[in-house]
Amino acid sequence: MNKRVLTLLLSCLLLWAAVAAPASAAAPNPDLSGVPGTWAPGATPGNLNPDYPVILFVQGLTSNAGTWYQTNDMYQTAYNNGYQTAFVELYDSGGPSKNMWDNGKLLADKIVEISKAFPGKKIVVVAHSKGGVDTQTALVHYGAYPYVSNVITLGSPHHGSQLADLAYSDWAGWLAELIGYKTEGTYSMQTSYMNYFRSITDTHANASKNKIYTFAGDSWHDSSLIYLLGGLYLSKFGANDGVVTVSSAHNPKGTMVKIGPWDHNVVHNGSPMFPLIKPYLTSAAGLAAEAESSGQSTARDANPLEPVQPGSTLIRGGKHESIAVERFLVENDVRSITFDWIADQPADRLELIAPSGEKRTIDVKVEQDQELFKNGWHHTAVVAKPEQGEWTLQVQSQKPGAHLLTVQYDSALSDSLKLTTKDKHKFRVETDGSGLSSDKLNVRYNVNFIPEQGNPGKKHIQSLKKQAAAGANNELELTAAQEPGVYQTSVEVRGETAQGVPFERSLLRSVYVDKQGGRH
Repeated sequence: MNKRVLTLLLSCLLLWAAVAAPASAAAPNPDLSGVPGTWAPGATPGNLNPDYPVILFVQGLTSNAGTWYQTNDMYQTAYNNGYQTAFVELYDSGGPSKNMWDNGKLLADKIVEISKAFPGKKIVVVAHSKGGVDTQTALVHYGAYPYVSNVITLGSPHHGSQLADLAYSDWAGWLAELIGYKTEGTYSMQTSYMNYFRSITDTHANASKNKIYTFAGDSWHDSSLIYLLGGLYLSKFGANDGVVTVSSAHNPKGTMVKIGPWDHNVVHNGSPMFPLIKPYLTSAAGLAAEAESSGQSTARDANPLEPVQPGSTLIRGGKHESIAVERFLVENDVRSITFDWIADQPADRLELIAPSGEKRTIDVKVEQDQELFKNGWHHTAVVAKPEQGEWTLQVQSQKPGAHLLTVQYDSALSDSLKLTTKDKHKFRVETDGSGLSSDKLNVRYNVNFIPEQGNPGKKHIQSLKKQAAAGANNELELTAAQEPGVYQTSVEVRGETAQGVPFERSLLRSVYVDKQGGRH
């Protein structure tokens, strides 16, 4: 190789390095400190493409802007790809989570400010979890749609999450007060309230002004303990990412682009997701890619609020002293049970006692929640082929507190027992006839009325029917419930299997009554 060719080659390499280095260098974090209502641009990449839109990243429930660049390479990946970015702190960043109305109004104001800071450019919103609901609220109800082209939601509960229903159940009350997860944000994620939200959003004149593309995860089995337990509870409602079901992640006004092997955290990480969302960041490319993704939209046909709930769970909870005891029944032919003890503090000792009185050695995994039960401590274990009879779980802690126990049964009986609703006026416990008799069930209902927070002069929770026996045909009549708010119905069912062995299950369903008397 002659000297001239070598010099030319080295010059090209140096020029390439000068151009490529800024795109692959570490992008400095935005200047944000978690103060609600503040926003900051990301660093301008050296390989900036002037034709690209600005990506505005919106966080989810109980999160902050750092979710996109602290232990997440989404910001860095967008920077490497030549995109300008912006980050915003919603109310969740600096205190208790807020509902979509408060966050949506704040976000709409910030979108206007951000648009002015990037004159001549459209904004594409990439939102995780509840941030997708907050974003649609900002665009549709607070008029921010002209400043935004496309919206991409990642694991967003567009129809709510059944975990939010669990958080507001009768069994979770004491724990909620201690760890503070009963917030306006969690309240608004209850499935009945989100059904109301959909009814006034999907029919709105602004609902189709922006293209919405959604991604959903259906993997939780190999995830952290938090998503493993959430996924197990949600599995009776369908495929899910450990927090949100696939059917709930579908926006009725959007296109489900892809359902992939992600949990609720991975679904918003840069490395796996940015290559998938990149085609939808520009309008023309998005339309072309939309046609290719039509096969993923099967969630469109699913009813995310199917009014039938299978009976695979037992739920207990309440206040306890330093030693807490819960007992639960296991019927015959149960393949396995998985229990999750959620408390306000990690347990010093946990003992599981079999019906024979034998103390079982179990592998208990412990992890602190960062999602809907944020600040709560999970203690979980699996027992294969448990013997029938009454089991005892005894837990010792350093100080008095509160807990929520869920027991998931893997058994044939779980598929034969169901809670159904009719026109949001009646609840009924039914069986499929496979060895269970409906007329031999002992069904007890407890209905709590939960007005929206911030409603002056009203108790946060009012018990309307304390452990009242069911009426004819194991039905509960809710026609008289007319005051606006959520009516959370906790159901306890006891009975006997075809072999005469006692069993018990818990069922849960809510109805939201709006100010016009509509039921959702």
